[in-house]
Amino acid sequence: MKLKTLLVLILVCCVIQKAQSQKTLNRILFIFDCSNSMQARWESGTRMDVAKRFISHLMDSIAAINDNEVEVALRLYGHSKGFPPQDCNDTRLVVPFGKGNIPKIKRIIQGLRPMGTTPIAVSLEKAAEDFPPCKNCRNLIVLITDGIEECGGDPCAVSEQLQTAGIAIRPFVIGIGLDAQQRNSVECIGRFLDATREEDFRRVLNLVITMALEKTTFQLNLLDSAQLPSESDVAFTVYDQKSQKVVMRMMHTLGSRGVPDTLPGDPLITYRVAIHSIPEVEIRDVVLAPGKHNVIATPLPRGRLAIRTDKLIGYKEVRCLLRNSNREIINIQDINSDCRVLSGTYDLEILTNPPYRTSVVIKPAEITSVQVPVAGVLSFQAVATGYGSILDQNGRRVVDLDESVTRHTVPLQPGKYTLVFRPKAARDIFFSVTRDFEITSGNTTLLKIN
Repeated sequence: MKLKTLLVLILVCCVIQKAQSQKTLNRILFIFDCSNSMQARWESGTRMDVAKRFISHLMDSIAAINDNEVEVALRLYGHSKGFPPQDCNDTRLVVPFGKGNIPKIKRIIQGLRPMGTTPIAVSLEKAAEDFPPCKNCRNLIVLITDGIEECGGDPCAVSEQLQTAGIAIRPFVIGIGLDAQQRNSVECIGRFLDATREEDFRRVLNLVITMALEKTTFQLNLLDSAQLPSESDVAFTVYDQKSQKVVMRMMHTLGSRGVPDTLPGDPLITYRVAIHSIPEVEIRDVVLAPGKHNVIATPLPRGRLAIRTDKLIGYKEVRCLLRNSNREIINIQDINSDCRVLSGTYDLEILTNPPYRTSVVIKPAEITSVQVPVAGVLSFQAVATGYGSILDQNGRRVVDLDESVTRHTVPLQPGKYTLVFRPKAARDIFFSVTRDFEITSGNTTLLKIN
């Protein structure tokens, strides 16, 4: 008993350690504007002086957070070459990501002075290289600028590329004293936060960090026909809608109280949720509110489709194709099986000889049964190998015979058919032979051609 308890404790410890090792690391890259315009007067000093003071305070706040939860890095632009002349390559990662690097960032920030131009697009492009490979990291960019792109680049397009590639979440853009026209030109880069006054700048800096680190949760409610979240037991995938990367892939579950499980979420990501039902259901543009539990709901009223035959005579297997109104195949299942399908009208094709086709109406919380007639069997003996086809009573081809054998056993649905056959050795069309025959359920029809 003691050994069993010890083993359980060891297992629990391993699980805890694994969970801790998989904890997400938030990496925040600050891209800071050191262009010549930052020497303009603000309320209590230059824009640069005010920004340095508040960023320094912000770094102190970040330093109080566990290093295992957040790391920061600093990229500057317009910091080393005077303006004029214009140097559009004046951007550099001055402090890379790492533990305990905040004192260095503070020292560098305190020594900065406004100098150059504003190459925002190039800085964002270079930022793609600032994030070392990491399997469990959440990458964020905070761009602080008092101006717009001055080097002819397209920072909005570069930001889109960063997000689509999954390198970073949609950037934060803090605009210092921008007019309306300037704001319009940088809002497309990311989440724009306006800092018209000094107090605004302090507030939005704190807001960015709060939003960057704040966690949230959500549950996925799958609604039945009565709009109750009772549907469950279906796989679903949550994607980052921008990068299309898989965030999580799980089997939907209702807990012991009949409530969907609570899942962790990120308020900075726009999600796409794919529910792998028949047919699939997609929810796009899902944004979670920070700091509270979110509910994502979508209708998923399902019934059950049961396809049956009393005996499977002559077939090794029979596949059944379910099609939507656009004739697209949305599911393939075996005969004598059932599956859950969204309510609606569908076309069903059962691959017997010939195919058994029917329309089915699936109703919520009900079973729709399709009974397929039991097949019969054609037993055909030829004196030699040859070419042959079986046609239905409307003259449509049902199946071709195996030209390498003389004895044929073919399962067919009940009905009237015609066999058309010619031996391989016969090189004249008039050696073709036709025979009419009928198949009844569960019986074998013998046919012989001399």
